[in-house]
Amino acid sequence: MQLITGSCGGERCINMAVTLREIIKQVQHLEMKLVAGETGLDHEVSWTHMVDSDTISAFLQGQELTFTTGLGLNENLTLLRLVKEVWRNKASGIVINTGPYISEIGQDVIDFANEKGFPVFEVPWKVRMAEIMRIICFAITKEQQNAIEVATALNNAFLCPSQEELYVSALMRKGYFTDSAYTVVNVCVLEDNDRVTGTRLEQILSKLSSHIRCNYNGILCCAQDKQILLVLCDYSDEACRKTTERIFQILCRMVCQKEQIFVSVSKQISGIRQIYKSYQFAEKMSDLLCVCQVPGEQSTDGGKIIFYKDLGIYRVLLTLTDKEAIKEYLADTVAPLYEYDEMNHSDLVRVLQCYLANDCSVKSASQELIVHRNTINYKIGKAAEILGKNLSDFDVRFQLRLGFLLYQMNEM
Repeated sequence: MQLITGSCGGERCINMAVTLREIIKQVQHLEMKLVAGETGLDHEVSWTHMVDSDTISAFLQGQELTFTTGLGLNENLTLLRLVKEVWRNKASGIVINTGPYISEIGQDVIDFANEKGFPVFEVPWKVRMAEIMRIICFAITKEQQNAIEVATALNNAFLCPSQEELYVSALMRKGYFTDSAYTVVNVCVLEDNDRVTGTRLEQILSKLSSHIRCNYNGILCCAQDKQILLVLCDYSDEACRKTTERIFQILCRMVCQKEQIFVSVSKQISGIRQIYKSYQFAEKMSDLLCVCQVPGEQSTDGGKIIFYKDLGIYRVLLTLTDKEAIKEYLADTVAPLYEYDEMNHSDLVRVLQCYLANDCSVKSASQELIVHRNTINYKIGKAAEILGKNLSDFDVRFQLRLGFLLYQMNEM
């Protein structure tokens, strides 16, 4: 179990595993050969389990790499049936020890495994399966321990930056140095406008961690209650953009139909002791991205991604901390229009926002909203009347656009 904890925060446990693809590298010297189910090599393995009967297979909890010598096979329990049973019980794959009990792996097993994407490995009798299991379990335990250390150090760096003894030396031991450049990436998953938490977020983190370990260097990851956090070390702006865009695409393929991924790539900072600044800004970006459309965002069916350098004026707005001053500004600009819409069930805010976004073109606004131009003219006039503003004045239009942006931020 991965314990995410810090001296300044709470704690919780999540499952952590390694993939079959990683395992193959660990035991390649022991003649463990893949014979079927190659498409399932990214299955995660949380532990190993010896299975020589269908009764024992019923005790599988899921994500185990199963092993069999065929000792329990008979007329009623064929190898194909055993493979089907462990697959049905959510095992990640099976290692078959060929020898006195299983002379060869039949074509029926190979065909089934290829159809289901269920990895089947063959190991000759001369190889001790206990040694393979030992290596795999050690690799899983080592990865769990590493994940605990990294998560604890990162959360302390984010939440307790002044207590350097809680994270600096720990991250340096992992090769992340005090003078390196760091970029924090916030990953949030939404389902029906609610943030995904608990077991589902843990599943996504585990899959993402495995993908990153197999494909990238210089990226750390951990989780908090409602978000996943990545830290990229010494990536150039271009490399950071390309890498996070690829990770975003991978994440979009991981999520379920009703889920959406929101990725916020914060500004790069110099020095491990300043990493909390990138973390804090990534959180603000994520809060904004999850509730409204942000200029510069990239959208797909699976979610949205935004980069700090594409934020435009939000790079300044997100640094504002005086809530009272913001409320006063809203009261003098757009708040009366929101209040009118709420009381009268109208859409003047939406129309005025569209009008301003289209450089005050009635034609463009009517085309975007699919309404007659006379309707746009009427509603714009009504909005100007409620606000007591002259919309032909450039400064007024700028103040209103700024007001709409601040209102969205204030609703986060």
